[in-house]
Amino acid sequence: MSVFKLAGDHPLTKAGLRCVHLVETAERGLRLGDVVFEFPFGHLVHTGMAFRREGIIPPGVDLMTVHKEATAVRTARNEQRQEMKRINALPFSRAG
Repeated sequence: MSVFKLAGDHPLTKAGLRCVHLVETAERGLRLGDVVFEFPFGHLVHTGMAFRREGIIPPGVDLMTVHKEATAVRTARNEQRQEMKRINALPFSRAG
């Protein structure tokens, strides 16, 4: 599970957001790649094109802001994976 932090003055943090994480292993009710936004009394699950709301979400939460942050989380994770795939190997030649 990848956990991301938002700035203290971010609108979602002001609305009570506790944690944002990207699902890396399928769990009950969650699929691989879902982004979960946890609030004190509930959470929003962003599945890519839709939201699923469970529990109580504060009234000050703008869904477009959540969508933008979910897209940013997925982009950051994809960039990290691509950096891990790069192999820096030095050419080796045998003297002789």
